[in-house]
Amino acid sequence: MSDATIQIRDPIHTFISLNSEQAKIVDSPLFQRLRHIKQLALASLVYPGALHTRFEHSLGVFHVACEMLRRLGLEGDDINVRAVRFAALLHDLGHGPFSHVSEQSLNMFADRDSLPAEQKNEKIHELITAKLIRENPVIIRAIGEDTAETVVKLLNDWEGDPVMQAIISGPLDADKLDYLLRDSYFCGVAYGRFDSAQLLRSFRRVDRQLVLERSGMTAFEQYALAKYYITQNVYRHKGRLITDEMITRAIALGIRVDKISAMEKLYRFNNSAAFYKNYSQWQDARFLTEFSGKKAREGKCKQILDRLMARRLFKRVFSVDLDQFPTEIKAELSRYTETPENLEMRIRIERGVADVLSSELSTGRVDPDLVIFKCVRSKPICDLALNDGVVLVDDKVRLTPIEECSRFLRAVSKNGAGGGVDVEVYAPVEWENHTKRDAICDRLSARIMEAIKTGAKGGVSHDSI
Repeated sequence: MSDATIQIRDPIHTFISLNSEQAKIVDSPLFQRLRHIKQLALASLVYPGALHTRFEHSLGVFHVACEMLRRLGLEGDDINVRAVRFAALLHDLGHGPFSHVSEQSLNMFADRDSLPAEQKNEKIHELITAKLIRENPVIIRAIGEDTAETVVKLLNDWEGDPVMQAIISGPLDADKLDYLLRDSYFCGVAYGRFDSAQLLRSFRRVDRQLVLERSGMTAFEQYALAKYYITQNVYRHKGRLITDEMITRAIALGIRVDKISAMEKLYRFNNSAAFYKNYSQWQDARFLTEFSGKKAREGKCKQILDRLMARRLFKRVFSVDLDQFPTEIKAELSRYTETPENLEMRIRIERGVADVLSSELSTGRVDPDLVIFKCVRSKPICDLALNDGVVLVDDKVRLTPIEECSRFLRAVSKNGAGGGVDVEVYAPVEWENHTKRDAICDRLSARIMEAIKTGAKGGVSHDSI
């Protein structure tokens, strides 16, 4: 690695060092755009300090990746080592306005027929990231086409050294080791904190695999709990979920109902050069100015966004564990995902719930387009920590999956602790106080559950008009 020429102050890692090659990429307009895309969308409406962006997170992931390489003895200018550094730096380049909130809309409205057969099931924002890395002139001039192509492979379909892949994507990748600490810090909570120094200190490279020494097991257990607690208390906080869903619904209505051409152009992925050029010029502030500002077109999209700007959030009117539904409905809802294939089912449910709310509340007709049905899934603690991967422990005799070494992980893995699905509904209603809210929600619960059951079965709600 070249001598560092820039030292950047960071509240999580103290200093982040960049050499001239890396600084050129950070200074590029494409990377600077990440300064204006918040890491946690509008979570600041719940946690006021959550104003951090994809820019500083990307720098943090780069720093952690460099530290992992150093501890694993993988320093130098080998093309794969260089690619790991740049993959960490560039991994979020394809994010749209409000980060992950844009992903659902991109996947919902994408023209997948425009993609080659092998890419039709890929996540759209990952395809965008790959395209921008391969074709951005600043990136190509800074690192060269060969390294850029290696970076793309690391982010998608790597077939090289598994340790390189593990640093970028895996249960203990640099991304997770940064965002847990960063999100915890800026949200002002202690949920995401863990002993990162001890965890990093225990990393080893054995048989071309990233493994932990036994001395790192307790730090990993702490990491597992940190990931679970911040997921439950920040990422799954009802206010955070509602703001995300309001943005997503505003986009859907802007395209389907209001016919806003600029919004359709932004989210109707068609794999064209024009799409990529337009997409890379958008960020949070432009989105809000264009679709919620004084000159924005009046319609349902603007109505929702205006509520967000005034912090008049939708309210959660229904929330029950999926297990409370009858077996056949539980099976149907357990398969539910927010995809084009399930759009009709969701609309049926939301119309049925809107009828219930309209007949039960004295606030007038509730627009079914503003009722939001959601299945909120939580992974068990162990599954969440392992992220569908494997963490191995080196006990000097053999490499053993950590859940076999850790009594704590064995216990939570055995009973699936922390996992489940909550069925929820959000709507544009108002409460005078919490006491009245609870009384109203209790009164509505049975009828809303009946509307969900009817909609899930494919029928028409008894309250439909």
